[in-house]
Amino acid sequence: MTNASEASAEHFVNNILPLYQGPSVKLRIQPTNKEYTISKSLLCAESPVFSRMFNGEFIESQQQTATLEETDDGVSVRSLEALFQWLYQHTVRFAIKDPGEHISAAMELARLADMYEINGLETTLAQYIRNIIKHNPDPMTGGYCRHVDTNTYCLTQDHIASATLLPRGHPVRSVLAAASVEGFLRHADYKFCEEAQAYPSFGADLLQEIRLVLHKLEPRAAAKFEDPISGERSYIS
Repeated sequence: MTNASEASAEHFVNNILPLYQGPSVKLRIQPTNKEYTISKSLLCAESPVFSRMFNGEFIESQQQTATLEETDDGVSVRSLEALFQWLYQHTVRFAIKDPGEHISAAMELARLADMYEINGLETTLAQYIRNIIKHNPDPMTGGYCRHVDTNTYCLTQDHIASATLLPRGHPVRSVLAAASVEGFLRHADYKFCEEAQAYPSFGADLLQEIRLVLHKLEPRAAAKFEDPISGERSYIS
C-alpha cells in the first residue's frame, strides 16, 4: 500500500482514507488481556495473515476478534502497539532511552511484522537500528582512537539470535552483520566471534557483508590476497 505521507491528495482520498473507516476488528493479547480495536480494512490490507484470519472460515472471522499470545521474541504489547502506529502513521517511535533495549524493541517489531507478513516495515526498521548503532558507539571511541567493537557496543547476543529467526536477506539481519564487519577485520577476538560460529546464518550474513566491503576497496587493483590452497597471491576482482 502506498505510504499515506507520500500519496497525492486525490490518491489518499480515493484509496487510503476508506481504509480508516468501515468495520473494525479486535486484537487481544494474552496474558495481559489488553484489547485493541483497529480498522479491519487497514489491518487486512497490510497483512495477508490477518486478512485470511478475519475473512476466512476461522473462528476469528465469525467473532471479528483474534487473541494473540505473547512470545519472547516477537509478540508483545509494545511490538503490537508499535505496529499499530506504523499502520496508521507509517512511522516507528519507541519511548526508550537505553540503546540496547531500543534495538530489542525494534527487533521484536521486525519479528512481529515478519510473522504476519507485513511488508515495507523491514527497511524502515533496518535504518532505525542502523541509526541507533551509529549514534551509540563504544565510549572509548574518539578522535583518532576507534575501538574495535565501536559498532557493536550496544548489540547483544540476544539481538544476534533474534535476527537469525528472520528470513534470509532480511534488511535487519544485514544491518547486524554489517555492524560486526569492522571488528572481524581488525581483531581475531571481536565481540561476536563465537556467535559467528554458533549461528551459521549470522556467519553467512557476516561473510556477505565482508565481501561487499572488500569490493569497495580503493584502489581495488592494488588489493591482493593469498589463496589458502595454492598459496598464490591474486588481486580482488
